[in-house]
Amino acid sequence: MASFLSPVPVLAAGGIADINPGLTLWTAITFLVMLVVLGKFAWGPIVKMLAERERSIREAIDSAKKERAEAERLLAAQKESLAKAQREAAELARRNQQEVEALRQELTAKARKEADELVAEARRQIAEELGKAKTELKAQVVDLAIDAASRLVKANLDEKAQRALVEEYIAQLPANRAA
Repeated sequence: MASFLSPVPVLAAGGIADINPGLTLWTAITFLVMLVVLGKFAWGPIVKMLAERERSIREAIDSAKKERAEAERLLAAQKESLAKAQREAAELARRNQQEVEALRQELTAKARKEADELVAEARRQIAEELGKAKTELKAQVVDLAIDAASRLVKANLDEKAQRALVEEYIAQLPANRAA
């Protein structure tokens, strides 16, 4: 064992393939000491750090899965909401079109009714004016006939009797019967 502790250089003893028992022993002792020191002080924290890292990665993956599921759920809800909005818009447009058509028909019917009423009123006024014109014409004809008859007769009949006679004559005319 004295040779292990001697300060003899390793290269002086022999070649590369030669085994130096002292160096091997010190290497083994150093390795075991390092193994014990690292095992006692470093291995626990390293394993703990790796376990913590594994846990955080697992949590991140689980969180990502949950967020993805939530995003897919929100996307499906958004698609459904969009489809519902499109259906409602189409229904609203259809109802508006129906209301516009109903209003158009109502306004057309109202305008037609008003036009018919105006035509009827115009016809009534025309008939009334025609009646007035006939009455005036009849009165003028009576006056003319009376005037003519009074000039011709100038005798026995007074104006009232002449007027009655002329009105009776005019009433018997064929044009007056058609009116």
